[in-house]
Amino acid sequence: MKNKKFIKYGVLILLLVLVFGIYTIFKTDQLNYIALGDSLAVGMNPYGEVGYSYADYFADYLKKKNKLSFYTKEYASSGFTTTDLMEEIEMNNTLKKDLRESDLVTIDIGANDLLREFTFDSLDIQQIKELKNRVDEIFPKVDKCMENIRKYAKEDIVVIGYYNPIPFLFNLSGDDLDYLFAYIDSEYQKICERYQCSYVSIYPLFKKNSSYLPNPNDIHPNLNGYQAISQEIIHTYFKAS
Repeated sequence: MKNKKFIKYGVLILLLVLVFGIYTIFKTDQLNYIALGDSLAVGMNPYGEVGYSYADYFADYLKKKNKLSFYTKEYASSGFTTTDLMEEIEMNNTLKKDLRESDLVTIDIGANDLLREFTFDSLDIQQIKELKNRVDEIFPKVDKCMENIRKYAKEDIVVIGYYNPIPFLFNLSGDDLDYLFAYIDSEYQKICERYQCSYVSIYPLFKKNSSYLPNPNDIHPNLNGYQAISQEIIHTYFKAS
């Protein structure tokens, strides 16, 4: 009887070793990549046209490195707010399925919640304070978005922050805006730590490169700006991997 038990256990162990070996040989490091968010994920340019976004450039990089299995930005939409994204997740079963099968999700959300409350023909210290108060109202919604995404997406999530959308209209010292965006970054960092996500701050990137926003009448980056965001994502994601 003992010999039979040993044989039985031996066969079981051998099967497990074989299964693990087959998995190791045939497993792939290619990624199912889902881009969520607003017009930045869509690729709106400074002249009202949809083109390449940071997500497209990032997907191209993954493809070039033979790391891309699937990619879509179809769930991103210009003008999306946190409420819009939460409703999309709740109502769209295909999105839920894709999130469940995802290896990587990038997301930018919340900027439209912030910007729609203000007209940016000028900005003063008082409005900076009001924007900070608005940030405090928005980030519980951002947190809820991340909670909902995390229900389905169990692998890597990269969150992209805000940039100063119209720098040439703001007659303020750098310190005033630095304080506001440092606060935004810190709130994002807290949420990302809570849901085990990576965070990409892009405010310093755009502060150093105002040429990324060439149209005084539009808040969207040009292709160089989108490429730069993509490079920040590449650096952050592969450093964390």
